[in-house]
Amino acid sequence: MSRNHKALIPVVVGLMLAGAAQAQLLPTWETHITLTEQDLDMIHAVVTNQVHGKLVGTKVSWSNPASGNSGYVKLNKKLVKNGQRCEGIGYTVQSKGPPVYTEHYHFISCLQPDGAWKIA
Repeated sequence: MSRNHKALIPVVVGLMLAGAAQAQLLPTWETHITLTEQDLDMIHAVVTNQVHGKLVGTKVSWSNPASGNSGYVKLNKKLVKNGQRCEGIGYTVQSKGPPVYTEHYHFISCLQPDGAWKIA
C-alpha cells in the first residue's frame, strides 16, 4: 500500500480530531493535494498541541521537507454552542508542486465531556 494518499480534506480533518469526529465526515470534497502519513501526523500534532485551547489568532506553521508539503493552522474564533466550548479553526495546505496548489478550509469543533473534539 502506498504511503501517499490522494487526500480528502474531510478525512484529513477527521484524522486530526477524535475518532468520533471521523465518523461524521463524508468524503464530499476532493482536493488536488496529496498528503503523506507524515504530513497528517504533523497537522494533527499542531492542532492538538499548539492550537486547541490557545488564544484567538494563534497561527502555527508546519512543513515536511520529505514530502515538500506545508501549511498552517490558525485559531480563528472561540464560541459557545449548545453549552459546549467550541473553536473555529482554519487550515491552509500547500503542495510542493508542480503545479503548486494552496487550499483553505475552516471547521468548527466543540470540546466534548470526554475531552475529545467533535466537528459541530
